[in-house]
Amino acid sequence: MRRLLFVLLLAFAGTLYAQEKPALPPTPEEIAFARLPADIQQMLAGMTAAEAMQTVAQAHQQAIALGLPNPTPVQFRTTLGALLNSQDYTSASAGATSFPPLSPLVPPPPPPFLR
Repeated sequence: MRRLLFVLLLAFAGTLYAQEKPALPPTPEEIAFARLPADIQQMLAGMTAAEAMQTVAQAHQQAIALGLPNPTPVQFRTTLGALLNSQDYTSASAGATSFPPLSPLVPPPPPPFLR
C-alpha cells in the first residue's frame, strides 16, 4: 500500500510541477509597445510587438523622408495610417531604390562604347 502511494505521489508530482511555469519577463519590444498611446496600439493590434515596433520605426522614417523630422502626433498618426492601409505604399525616399544610385560615394556608370 505504501509503495503504491509513493509511486502515485511521484507520478502526480511531475505533472503538477510541469503545470507551474514561471512567467517570462516582457521583451523590450513589448515594453515599448505598452508605452505607445492607446489609439496607436489599437491601430497595430493585429501584429506582434516586434512587428508593431518595426512598423512604428518605418512610419518615423517615412515622416523624415517627407520632410517632417519631428512630426506632430496627428502627422505621425496620418503617416502610420497611410503605411498600414495602403497595399501600394511606396517610400518617398529615392536613395537606395533609384537607378543609378543617388550617392556621392558611388561613381556614375561609364558611358557606353561608341562603335
